[in-house]
Amino acid sequence: MKKLGSMFAFMMTGIMVAGCSFLYEDASESAGSPVIDVTQADDPWQVVDFEGVNQFGETITNETYEGEWWLAKTIFTRCPGVCNVMTPNMKELQDGIIEEDLDVHIVGFTVDPDFDTPERLEDYGEAYGVDFESWDFITGYSYSEMQRVILESFNAPIQELPEQEDIMHPVRFYLMSPDGQVYRMYSGESGFDYDIIMEDIRSLVSA
Repeated sequence: MKKLGSMFAFMMTGIMVAGCSFLYEDASESAGSPVIDVTQADDPWQVVDFEGVNQFGETITNETYEGEWWLAKTIFTRCPGVCNVMTPNMKELQDGIIEEDLDVHIVGFTVDPDFDTPERLEDYGEAYGVDFESWDFITGYSYSEMQRVILESFNAPIQELPEQEDIMHPVRFYLMSPDGQVYRMYSGESGFDYDIIMEDIRSLVSA
């Protein structure tokens, strides 16, 4: 692998993955840039095929978002820590996207699909005041299928932590282009910077 590819491999292990438990605090994220240009990787990151249902039980696949920009993150409704920071941060981005009339859809993949039913995800979204017109919470797949999709699309592993009653998952947000290529990673937790991230989204979507 070329030097840039090696650098990204290192970043994936040190930056992207953290659990909701304080035991997996992502110190590297807070120290790094809130925006990472994934298009600079040796090989393009492409979202792989997936299928599930959203909070209303409607079938959602990767083809649902073809032709539009979309912003994704991982969550689960009984997450004891970082999701409670990440979801409000994503809600703040949604508010800005709506205010500026930018055509960006938001997607939240649950990493706890056996527990997170569409009804639970709808309640979760309502609790945070999200606008479901442009935000899908996705479930309805198996845990192993979800692991595969997140790993192959975002180069990030998912791991259950039974002793902590937790699930380790990435704390980044991911911006996809209309053809399903992963363009950006954004800090979703401690390194979150609304102004810098919105400026980057605006520059890409409005180009």
